[in-house]
Amino acid sequence: MNSKKHTWSLLFLMLFSVSAIFAQSTISGTVKDQSGMPLGGVNVILGGTTKGSVSDFDGNYSINNVENGTYTLNATFLGYKAFSKSITVQGKDVIINFTMAEDAATLDEVVVTGVVNPKSKIESSVSVSTMDVKLIEQASPRSAGELFRNVPGIRAESSGGEGNANFNVRGVPISSGGSRYFQIQEDGLPLNLFGDTSFGNADNFLRIDSNIGRVEAIRGGSASTQTSNGPAGIINMISKTGSTEGGSFGTTFGLDYQSNRLDFEYGAPLENGLSYHIGGFMRSGEGPREIGYQGNKGGQFKANLTKTFENGYVRVYTKFLNDKSVMYLPMPMLLKGSNSNPTFANLPGFDITSDAVQSAYLQQSAGTSPFSGERHVNDVRNGNNPISKALGAEFSFDLGDDWRVAGKARYSNNSGQWVAPFTAAVGTVAEIDATARAAAGAGSEPLVYADGAREAFNPSNGLAQIIHMFDVTVDDLSNFFSDVKISKKLSDNVGVTAGLFSATQNTKIGWQWSSFLSEVKGGGEARLVDFDGFSRGGQYSYGTPVWGNCCQRKYNTVHNVNSPYVGVDADLSDKLNFDGSIRFENVRVNGNIQAGPTSQGNFDYDGDGIIQGIEQSVPVIIGNAGQVINDKYNFVSYSAGFNYKLNQGAAVFARYSSGASGRASDRNNYGTNGKADVQFDEVSQLEVGYKKRLKNGILNLTGFMSNTDEGLSNELNRSVGNPFKAIGIEAETGLTFGDFDLNGSVTWTKAEIDGGANKGNTPRRQADFVYNVSPTYSFGQTKQHIVGLSVLGTSKSYAQDDNDLVMPGYAYFNLIAKIGLTEGLSLGFNVNNLFDSVGITEVEGNGDGAFGSDRLVRARSISGRSSTISLQYKF
Repeated sequence: MNSKKHTWSLLFLMLFSVSAIFAQSTISGTVKDQSGMPLGGVNVILGGTTKGSVSDFDGNYSINNVENGTYTLNATFLGYKAFSKSITVQGKDVIINFTMAEDAATLDEVVVTGVVNPKSKIESSVSVSTMDVKLIEQASPRSAGELFRNVPGIRAESSGGEGNANFNVRGVPISSGGSRYFQIQEDGLPLNLFGDTSFGNADNFLRIDSNIGRVEAIRGGSASTQTSNGPAGIINMISKTGSTEGGSFGTTFGLDYQSNRLDFEYGAPLENGLSYHIGGFMRSGEGPREIGYQGNKGGQFKANLTKTFENGYVRVYTKFLNDKSVMYLPMPMLLKGSNSNPTFANLPGFDITSDAVQSAYLQQSAGTSPFSGERHVNDVRNGNNPISKALGAEFSFDLGDDWRVAGKARYSNNSGQWVAPFTAAVGTVAEIDATARAAAGAGSEPLVYADGAREAFNPSNGLAQIIHMFDVTVDDLSNFFSDVKISKKLSDNVGVTAGLFSATQNTKIGWQWSSFLSEVKGGGEARLVDFDGFSRGGQYSYGTPVWGNCCQRKYNTVHNVNSPYVGVDADLSDKLNFDGSIRFENVRVNGNIQAGPTSQGNFDYDGDGIIQGIEQSVPVIIGNAGQVINDKYNFVSYSAGFNYKLNQGAAVFARYSSGASGRASDRNNYGTNGKADVQFDEVSQLEVGYKKRLKNGILNLTGFMSNTDEGLSNELNRSVGNPFKAIGIEAETGLTFGDFDLNGSVTWTKAEIDGGANKGNTPRRQADFVYNVSPTYSFGQTKQHIVGLSVLGTSKSYAQDDNDLVMPGYAYFNLIAKIGLTEGLSLGFNVNNLFDSVGITEVEGNGDGAFGSDRLVRARSISGRSSTISLQYKF
């Protein structure tokens, strides 16, 4: 009997065991961040059990032998909010893909920009900063330049409007405007091959909207080898991908200026591993300065679609941008005091923080097209009008056996216009009358207002100005970029990456500048002035005679680039990591350039058969192809760095890099053989840094040295360029104290011109200190209310390399407040430049003449106080 019982018991146990075996399943999936990038090292645990997994380099995890039942899947990763999801296992394998949202500032965030292989900040031997959606909203930027000012080490001259900003990185200079040594990317590829193409700067084709999921910024370091023409740094705008469902809809109105804008975005996963994201904005308005018409109008639309496979993903995306924005060029100001301690102030009837050279009376510019030599007329209200139609794709796959392949490619059909008035000279009516009359060849015609009854010109403040209209046609600035790389793990500790970057950049741009006479008056009400019987509608020349008619030009060139590169990443020990890379840049340039008129003389502009005053000396570009360009060059860039983890919360790093930047076709001089005088400019950099995870945040400290070997280059109608050297210290922190967050940075730079007539001087527009501080406070039952402040400042700098005229230091405050009305719905209030500060970012010359006991000057200040209110719904 006992034997039978034993047999039945054994049989029961066997059946139970078989049943249990058949009931066991696997839970697996992929972990990504909010931009769609895989997250490695994430701890994934089944609540109430001892079963768990850690995601690998590609974000994959797998928990095996899970019995039937209901569990809570928990995932944790430093720097990210904990993830939890209830799941039920019923005899089948379960796939759970999920996304982790970033938390406070962290050293564990994975970096993908400007590095050989993606890795966390604490493991990277580069200086990298990131901004998530929260920090971007807190910065409340009106342009890319205003956003980039929040990055340590970057001085962005963003006073000119939305685009065409000048960027200085760690003392690597702004010698010819734009960003010659600094590259702006969108989703890992350049917006333009060159950052300083005149009136075609990369940031012209970038708009800040709710499509942006994250910003990554590299200063120095491996930027020399991980991109073309960006040795001083890279800023990469990374788009949302719809890996998690959600979106937002918001509308914004100007409270003290005319502006209205609609932003929208939405993304979600679909079935079969698909996800998508769409978004964009539409807007119209006058802008933060009074110009007399609607200067900001247009919008952007972006979309992407991602297909995720077991071993990788493929993504396609598109972008359409057609947006007009006002560009603010140097304008008349009052210069008080000495050059070493000046004050820049308002002129009678003209406020330097709220007025502009634009006017309701100045809406048309006429000249001759440099492409055809025929009549050209443009609408000044077009302003900075980039048009971009882009199509791109990217992929990344794990091929097995420790092989990985990834690639990106994008074609952008870019064109547009760039039209803005520039105060070429300002003075008393008599002074400007004499200067313009002599240059244009006018006789004794009286000065009269160009509109209405054409009464005699007699402005109340006694001032007049010569305006040169920067009238530029961006006929074709299209480009194609591709970057494909293969990685192989040679062992558990060593990996090699080899890649090829290819680029084609068209540059077909025409300048057809013209000249006007105007009173000096704000409010968008400045009236134009004619030499009666000579000028037409306030325009007294179809060229720029005060500047020798320099500015009828055309550029029609093509750059082709092939850049193979190789990188090695090695864990030399548990704490010490090395990465090094080398890049071979091969460039070919073909095309032609015509600068300056091929003829000047009679041109029957209105076709009436009579040569009138303004038609007697018209600059024209027609005939031969001009300067033929047939150039090729190559250079080698390299970078090597060590990172040593002192412990889990601290690391030190050191890196040396040598790189170079080629030149946009309009920034160079060419010989009769078609070869460039200076083909590229070289930059070498050394940096040493310390990264520390604090109890409530992070602290990054970096010391740096740089040498820039720069030859002469063109800036409009003058030559600039010098060798430079710089040393400095950069500090960055992000702290959290309960409901209070504090982010900030400060950079000290000692930069010096290292050759030429100004050797030993400080480069123009280079401040010793730039800083930003951004505190925020969250409150309410669900922390739905936010109050934040951002302070951005700079110490004094010099207007020119001669260090004669000082531009005083300044700081301005931005205020942001958000009230949560109900779940998902919030009311926002933003104030830019809260205290209406004056901040001078550019000065032309050292003064144009006397105005009483003071002087006149042409300069740019940051815009004054402007306030907006917004209603946003997140879902």
